[in-house]
Amino acid sequence: MDKIVDNYKNKLILKKLSENTINSYIGDIKAFICYVETEYSEAYTNAKKTHILTYLVDLQKKGKSSSTIARNISSLKNLYDYLREEKIIVENPTQNIHSPKQIRKIPIVLSEYEVVKLLNLPDINTFKGSRDSAILELLYSSGIKVTELINIRLKDIIFYASIIHINGNGDRVVPIGSIALESINNYINNFRIKKNKEEYDYLFINSSGESLTRQGVWKILKYYEKKLEINKEISPQILRNSFAVHLLNNGADIASVQELMGHKNITAMQNYMQATKQKSLQTFKNSHPRA
Repeated sequence: MDKIVDNYKNKLILKKLSENTINSYIGDIKAFICYVETEYSEAYTNAKKTHILTYLVDLQKKGKSSSTIARNISSLKNLYDYLREEKIIVENPTQNIHSPKQIRKIPIVLSEYEVVKLLNLPDINTFKGSRDSAILELLYSSGIKVTELINIRLKDIIFYASIIHINGNGDRVVPIGSIALESINNYINNFRIKKNKEEYDYLFINSSGESLTRQGVWKILKYYEKKLEINKEISPQILRNSFAVHLLNNGADIASVQELMGHKNITAMQNYMQATKQKSLQTFKNSHPRA
């Protein structure tokens, strides 16, 4: 390795950065050094702003993500700051080069038709099927997280008011849809194993009477994913995404959906709004006579 870069790496080690972080920075730097030497026959210590900009464009052409490009910019900025501090260069060529805006990923959702197909799969006349139906209906109708789901106790359900008290980071109350409530009633009254001190028992249990784990819920969803045959992943988060996007698509205001999902601020909802806008655009293209 170049002696200057080697010294720079030692400085990063002294800063007690993680090994992975240091390796990422040095890897970015070595890739840039190779690029500027190959493309411009220029030493990296003589690199100009144009060299760095064309390198970033090259990364983009290669399909690198905005987060990877942002990390490369950070790696080069820190290197050239070091070179200037050590008086190896006079001007920092990375000055005024800004990181690209992070592109928000559109959340994966099931269509309303796919959700209906999924919810109709469990056999509600068995213990497993009635429990699984209650789980699927509740995840979709409330938008709760899997950790919230597995921690629901029987005493948390207020049947006459059609609500569930959710314990976690910021306790809240969420409404239960009528079909989800019916599924929960069927599971509890007809199939769920009865135990002592029932009011303290977890709602969802396995065949041995033990509370379900995150892994247990994951296995349940994977079982129905195979049966559904739609070439889409099914997970608690995807049902949560679907809950939010379907509400927004059908006219719910964003503040209400935010409250139902337990998000602390509006920015957490932006990904869902992006998915909603995309659907609205597609609806326009399919429906408007002049689209």
